[in-house]
Amino acid sequence: MSFSKRLLKHPRTQSILSYLLAGYIRLVMVTNSKKFDIHPEAEIFMDGQKNAIFAFWHGRMMLLPAINPPRKMHVLISEHRDGKLISRVIGRFGQDTVVGSSSRGGTEAVRNIVRLLKKGDNISITPDGPRGPNQQAEMGIVTIARLSQKPVLPVTFSASKHKRLKSWDRFMVAKPFGRIVFCIGAPVIVEQADEAARIAIEKSMNHLVEYADKLQGI
Repeated sequence: MSFSKRLLKHPRTQSILSYLLAGYIRLVMVTNSKKFDIHPEAEIFMDGQKNAIFAFWHGRMMLLPAINPPRKMHVLISEHRDGKLISRVIGRFGQDTVVGSSSRGGTEAVRNIVRLLKKGDNISITPDGPRGPNQQAEMGIVTIARLSQKPVLPVTFSASKHKRLKSWDRFMVAKPFGRIVFCIGAPVIVEQADEAARIAIEKSMNHLVEYADKLQGI
């Protein structure tokens, strides 16, 4: 393992990086005008009347801490080095994490997620993470929705001032002093854990991204 990778894995380094990243997110949130575009059927989940599975693409996860309904939010992250850093950043905004992958239906992470959902908490998942393909949903989120009997709530954001990274997910980095729109789509009910349900979730999420970008003139 190279020195740079060992350095990035060091807890002290990750603590400093998480502090800086959380600070930048707060700067973006303070200096941008913000609008929430919430589908009428999603309002009961945003105001905490009910809980759900909040689904957002990996490339639009930067401002996830801003989606924080009254019910407790747990974010599924990978065991990769980046996942540990993301966990530290999210923790600075009062959100918990579940370590694992949603792509393997029998994992301990999936069982923990289903337990938390049945308890009444919220879960956030990136169905195309941690390695893609970009904006293509894996079956794991379908399995979780079917087992928990909870709806999938598509979520995204778009920023008028931003940079797109040259990564597999074309990660959107929002910049200060612009406009941000947060879009929460209609809940997707999963009745059968099949390909049709996976496609329905994927299409709903992609439509929401296109809608959010259109609102920003992107």
